[in-house]
Amino acid sequence: MVDIVRRPAPLEATAPLETSQAATKGGRDLGLDFIKGILILLVVFGHSIQWIVHARTEDYWENGLFRAIYLFHMPAFIAVSGYLAASRIDAATSLREFLFRRTLPMLLAMAVWAGILAWPNLARAYVGLETHVRSDVWRDFLGSFWFLWAVVVGSAGAFAATRFGAYERAALLLIAAALLLAPLPDFPRSVIRYTAAFYLIAFLAGRAGVTIRSIPPRIAVAAGAAAAVGWLFWTQDTYIYNNGFAYWRPGVASQLALMLPVSVAATLAFLRAAVALHDRIAHSAAAWTMVSLGGMTLEIYLTQTLAFRATSLLPEFAAGYLDAATATAAIVAGTTALVALSRRLPGGGLLWGRLPALPFRARND
Repeated sequence: MVDIVRRPAPLEATAPLETSQAATKGGRDLGLDFIKGILILLVVFGHSIQWIVHARTEDYWENGLFRAIYLFHMPAFIAVSGYLAASRIDAATSLREFLFRRTLPMLLAMAVWAGILAWPNLARAYVGLETHVRSDVWRDFLGSFWFLWAVVVGSAGAFAATRFGAYERAALLLIAAALLLAPLPDFPRSVIRYTAAFYLIAFLAGRAGVTIRSIPPRIAVAAGAAAAVGWLFWTQDTYIYNNGFAYWRPGVASQLALMLPVSVAATLAFLRAAVALHDRIAHSAAAWTMVSLGGMTLEIYLTQTLAFRATSLLPEFAAGYLDAATATAAIVAGTTALVALSRRLPGGGLLWGRLPALPFRARND
């Protein structure tokens, strides 16, 4: 999710990372940004269904559209992040580069926005600042941005695997398996280890030169059909958010037997369909809009968290899908304006984890 200023890597000289059939800019496949643009809209719209359409209830678990989005959107997002990282992390990447170019900027951004998220409780913080920081800010830092932690954990695993030279692929598979099998069922650790495994598998695919376009259409169609059938049997307990991938607990194994293959199938089908759509409409305004949003996924993810936190302060109200779509558009437009404004303000880059004093300059991926 965070793209860091890139340096030439051996992989880019030997493995074609999806440039043959797609519009490119500076050697970067815009189809991947197109995919990320769609995914960030799905993230915000899914949260809009949860926090606006079904505000103050848990009926969203029975919402068919919500269930469909949550089959794949986070695994697909983390997979694209891992795939992109395949050309940015290799055996030549130093620990200093890895920490300052990939890890520290995200940790800084999360810390800044965890502090911003705490503002509704500042009155309580006035009488107990230390407790407030430990309970609220720290909780948000660890939990509200769990997806970014999945990127941090996934990239750390990828960096470690590249130290093993010829055994890199085996190391990636072992680290991914270790994450899935780790007995850590509590949120957010459960979803972090689950989605980080998608990062590592996609990283491995990228390192091997496998492309999204290399997925045969018939395989993508079959995967989509399998995902659709799985959706029919998908329940609240099937979600990683609820079962925690706790395979050792009674009844959870059957849920995982459905969840994991359906998520993988839905992710494959979505990625192949999305890149095919981009190739067809690459020069349209809609495609360029999605590509632009794909370059602001970090900013949108951070700001939407604050926006939906603020809904808890609103009076009870009834809303539908049109309201959810309107909220999604407003959050995206507001983020775009905030990004443009922050670029003109001294120190505005701090919102997005950028410090001029850093040895390496980071930018959004």
